[in-house]
Formats: sequence, C-alpha cells, structure tokens
Amino acid sequence: MSRQSAARQQGVALLVVLILLVMMSALAAKISQQFCRSLQKTHYQVSQQQLRWAIQRQEDVVKERLQSDTAGQSKALSPQGEWHEPEETQGEDYTVISQVEDAQNCFNVNSLLAADPAAQNAGAATLAAKPAKQQIVEQLLARAGMSSATAEEVYWQLLDYLDADSITQHSGSENDAWAGSTPPRLPANQMMRTLSEIKLLPAFPAADYGNVSHWLCALPDTDSRVDVNTLRPEQAELLAALFTGQLTTDDAARLIESRPAQGWESVEAFAGELEKHYPQVKESLAQIQTIIAVNSRYFQINSTGTSDDLTLRVVSQLHVDGESGDMTIWQRRYRMIE
Repeated sequence: MSRQSAARQQGVALLVVLILLVMMSALAAKISQQFCRSLQKTHYQVSQQQLRWAIQRQEDVVKERLQSDTAGQSKALSPQGEWHEPEETQGEDYTVISQVEDAQNCFNVNSLLAADPAAQNAGAATLAAKPAKQQIVEQLLARAGMSSATAEEVYWQLLDYLDADSITQHSGSENDAWAGSTPPRLPANQMMRTLSEIKLLPAFPAADYGNVSHWLCALPDTDSRVDVNTLRPEQAELLAALFTGQLTTDDAARLIESRPAQGWESVEAFAGELEKHYPQVKESLAQIQTIIAVNSRYFQINSTGTSDDLTLRVVSQLHVDGESGDMTIWQRRYRMIE
C-alpha cells in the first residue's frame, strides 16, 4: 500500500471519528437539555403543589374568622370586621397572603330566575311598568355605556340564556333568535357559573364588560341579595340603580360614606336612614327590601402564594350555609406566573 493511499485512509478514519464525535456531542447536549427541562418542570410542579397546599391550609384560618363574623342569619356583616383583614403565612421558602371579600356586593344575574314570570312578560314600553329587576339590570347596562335599546335587548337575551326553556321571552324559538350570531352559539339554558359568560350574548358589547363587572356577578343562587354593608364608594352606581330615578349616584355615594363604622344593623335601619335623607324613595322601598341585605352568604378569598420560582394566584368562591354555618368552596380559579 502506498503512502498516499494509507494517508487517505487515515484521513477518512479521522473524519468519521470527528463526525461521530460531533453527533455524540449533539446527542449529549440534547439529552442534557431535556433533562434540565424535566428537572425544571418537576421543580415547578413541586413548588406549585406546595403553594396550593399552603393556600388551602390558610383557607381554614379564614373560615374560622368568618364563622364568628357570619354566625346567625340576621347578624349584620361589619365592613371593618376581622374577617376582612389580610392573613399572611411565612413558610421556609414561600409566602402566602390571603384576603376575603364579600361576593354579594353586586347584583347577581342568576337572581333573575326568581323573578315573577307574569312581571317579566309585562315588559311594557314605559320604564315604570317594567319589573324592578329589569329596571336595575337595564340601568346598570346603560351606565356601563350601552344605549337604552341595547341594554333592553341584552336583558331579554340574558333571560333566554338563563331560563330552562327553548322559547324566547318575546315568543319564538331561541335557536332561531341566536342563529345569526357570529360565531354560532346557543343559550346555555342554565345559571351562569361566571359573569364572563355574559359576553356570549349576541347583543352584548364586549368593550363594556369592564364596567359591567364592577356591578354584576354570577352566584349559584337565585335568592342572593345585594349587601349594602360592604358596598364601596366606587359602587355608588349600583346602589343608585336599585332606586332607579329616585336616587342619584352622588346621593348613593354620600349614603355609603355616611354608613356606620360597623354597618347598618338591619335592612330596616338602612331603609330608615335612606328614607330620612331621601324621602322620594319611600314608594319603592317595600319592593327593594327584597333585593338588599346587610349580611352575606357568599365570599371570595383572594390568595397569592410566592416562592423563589413562581407566583400562584388563587380565587376561591366560598358559600356559608345560613342555618348550619357550614362553609363550602364551590369554585376555584388558578393562575400561575413564572
């Protein structure tokens, strides 16, 4: 074998070795990368689960506070009570902070299912002939930026979305009424689980949802009422809407700001003060008293858990049984931020 041929074979062999070395290096790098990703994913999962357990343990502390502040169906809920104070837990490598909010300081759209059917069908052209709940919803929708015609259309579509039948409130098939929506959709014919479902109504302007969400909510109950003891000054629009045409937003804001530090002791005490300063509401007080309350059976626990790797936010919806005092989490929403 000539020297030239031997040198050529050695060069080929070296080239093959180099190619194999590059392939093995690339394979090793890929395996290492996958291992690091799996390790990081496992670490995140462990951290997330640790924060979930810590948040659920903290919920037990929150429930104990609520037990004393919500005991008794007639006991007023103090807006400055201990139940509203934030709770903080420091772990070895995490921090959890939770705070409770009243979930009944809003108008529950599912309560429309408890309205008088005869009153619903009355839907006359004049505002005075409309049922109280229809007036409230339409006024809130209008205050959010909708025209009167759009607000009324959204109200009727909302009823069609909630009720169990397949007939529209104005007669006719619901399927025909919703057929022209884009994308195509049908009414759920059941209570809303979250208020965001209202954006599914064909006539609802999505741009107005931000304002509407300050005043409307969706609770799994047709008998929940607006808790006037926990209304915030920025929710004066809601209180004014409860007395449509009889109470201005400024009047409602002043009433909220003058609320006793411990809240109104009863609906009668609230009604008495309201009538004292604004006698024009006397005619509608009897009807409105079935929509308002001074306590709550629904609460929202906002929890934030933070570790070195991630932040976990949890919103837990809590129901307090008025008779037994039992507390149940009926909904949880999670959001993880790396």
